[in-house]
Amino acid sequence: MKATGVILAAVATVAITVVVSNSVHKAYFSPSKLVANTSVASAVRELINVDNIRTTLHALTKKAHVAGTENNLQVAEMIKNQMISQGLEGVHFNEYNVLLSYPNWTSPNRVEIFDENGKVVHQTSGRSIALIKEEQNDPFSEIQWLAYSAAGNVEGDIVYVNRATPKDIEHLESMGIDLKDKILLARYSSNFRGNIAQMAVRKGAKGCLIYSDPMQVASLGTGINETYGRTDKMPPHAVQRGTVFIGFGDPQTPAFPSIGDLYKEKTEKELINEKKIPTIPMLPIPYSEAQKLFENMKGDAVIADFQGKLKVTYRYGPGLINNQKLRMIVHARNEERKIQNVLGYLRGNQEPEKFVLVSNHYDAWTYGAVDPNSGTTTLLEVSRALKEYQNKTGWVPARSILFAHWDAEEYGLIGSTEFCEEFRTQLMRRAVALINMDLIGGNQTLLGLSNPTVANVLREAAASVDHPNPSEVEKGRMTLYDSWKYFEPSRNNRSTHPYQRIPAGGSDHLPFFDYLGVPIVFFITSSLDAPPTYPLYHTIYETPYLIEKILDPQFQMHKAIAGMFIEMIVKFTESKILPYDLKELMDDTSFDYLPRIQAHINKAQSSGNVTEYLKQGQKQLDLLVKTVQELSEIVVRRNISKLSSLPFDARVNENNRLIEFEKCFINPHGATGNPQARHLLFHPSPDNWYDGDAISQVHDVITKIETSLDEQKLMQLSRQLAKEISLVHLAFICAKHSLNDFFTM
Repeated sequence: MKATGVILAAVATVAITVVVSNSVHKAYFSPSKLVANTSVASAVRELINVDNIRTTLHALTKKAHVAGTENNLQVAEMIKNQMISQGLEGVHFNEYNVLLSYPNWTSPNRVEIFDENGKVVHQTSGRSIALIKEEQNDPFSEIQWLAYSAAGNVEGDIVYVNRATPKDIEHLESMGIDLKDKILLARYSSNFRGNIAQMAVRKGAKGCLIYSDPMQVASLGTGINETYGRTDKMPPHAVQRGTVFIGFGDPQTPAFPSIGDLYKEKTEKELINEKKIPTIPMLPIPYSEAQKLFENMKGDAVIADFQGKLKVTYRYGPGLINNQKLRMIVHARNEERKIQNVLGYLRGNQEPEKFVLVSNHYDAWTYGAVDPNSGTTTLLEVSRALKEYQNKTGWVPARSILFAHWDAEEYGLIGSTEFCEEFRTQLMRRAVALINMDLIGGNQTLLGLSNPTVANVLREAAASVDHPNPSEVEKGRMTLYDSWKYFEPSRNNRSTHPYQRIPAGGSDHLPFFDYLGVPIVFFITSSLDAPPTYPLYHTIYETPYLIEKILDPQFQMHKAIAGMFIEMIVKFTESKILPYDLKELMDDTSFDYLPRIQAHINKAQSSGNVTEYLKQGQKQLDLLVKTVQELSEIVVRRNISKLSSLPFDARVNENNRLIEFEKCFINPHGATGNPQARHLLFHPSPDNWYDGDAISQVHDVITKIETSLDEQKLMQLSRQLAKEISLVHLAFICAKHSLNDFFTM
């Protein structure tokens, strides 16, 4: 049995001891050790030491540490040693052999402009420039690249595709601009770069360049006094690195763990042939180089939505002036490498078989001082403080706490996904929740997402923590919750709470909710004028200087976020009845998710002659609405305070039902063509992996019905719509059963 299995078996063994004998149960945790939840959280928060966070951050970010490299193994060893020295139980590496991707570290990728005689008139360096040399001295950090790009040397005419969204591509095609055999130039925004790659391959492009426009990353200007060194804005020569793989986990083993030498379902050649990884060269370029391209581009000036903030006329192309051509030279290779998650735990003593997972990843594209090691260091300080409090007081959590530092997140959530696939059964039965963080990217506000059932836990934690930014406090925004509510107000008239996104992609929470049905809380911090993350995201400039001199000089936001971690951990471990707010899910379903489906059906009926093909779906939707109403009434009648006063065994049974309730929304067969996409309510958008929509599979079918002209296809879509709605209906029937006594109708 692997060490991780030993952890899960160990907590289960303790559970048996508790359940078998009520007298043993009474002796196991005496009243003298029971402390009010609020006082536990407050006392642990007092133990947070920002000097520890600062010291650990410097240690973890001395070198660039890409997953699968020796440098990253050294970071993993440091994390493991810290967890052992803290006194956590079962600290170990949880290892997998997975397919990763690397550039040629000594031969940079580049872009060339050459004239009609073949003479190169301009080329990029392919390297980022170190500005704080004592911190940015690892040559591996300079290379500009995108993971899982195809290698290649391609030539062609250039076309500007803006953000490369479906709307953007539709606009280009309406103008008669063909993307086939072109080299595309796209700009980052809130869209996932993997979706840009997917579009480029689908349209038959030869290659694709992506740049960060000053509109998103240099809002103050692009001069030396307005960018990094003096501010947190991106300088002209920086690039955002990242993965262009769409999916999660090892590409070779979808829905199966990549353990040792076990069978791999997909070969690299098959992945390329099936276009699971890009088949064309992809490369990030600085906005200074994008400006050079725009200066030489032919074609009409773009519409307003395609316009950025470079001081140049943005043009569509295709092609360059004076018969010039573009060449991309990309060196890339895919290799199987070993990765290692770092795990350790605090054992609970009342329901020890149940556990809350608390996590962050630790691999980085360069030094990772913000993404991810601002979160890594904060989480390490949280586990240290909890263990110190336990040593001082004898306190033991009611449920177990599993601390996880994931590897290879940057490549496609690989470490966390393989863990979910290996321990699928145990996690689905016993994981109470996942609290996941990725980075501390600003000092103004939170950006949060969660399952509706645990949204209240994130909100309450934010309201419990004073805001560390004096400028926010001066404006009357005293807590993290206050700023969050101000910058991200509710988007419906039912709630006065901050806007909370539904679960989507972007970090290690994805496999837990989408594949396993474990409720998740995910949050990062941001600054007001930043893009969805922060301007220096995945650049060479993510070193301690960025945090100590610009983002969080006194590490007070790090301390505040540690406080939020602690508040949520205590809430999930110490609440007698798991803090799942089923009513919030039912309200969201009744007043948001289902009305939007009905509105979409109504729109489709009014926009074309497809009413007949929507009838089966409408019938199934009416049945679903009725069941949701019935379940909502059951949920409203539940008396949480009464449930909390039940005897211990009855409370355990109630908590088991709540865990079961969440799993009802998992379709064990997965979506068509994607066995990992199993959640029936939430899944990342196929057009933008960072974004999500509720019950999107139903909306996708309605959209296809709206746009199809083929009668046979419409008949198939009609049946598919009814099936997709029925699957959601069955999930709510299951949820209804989970709250009733066995076989009660």
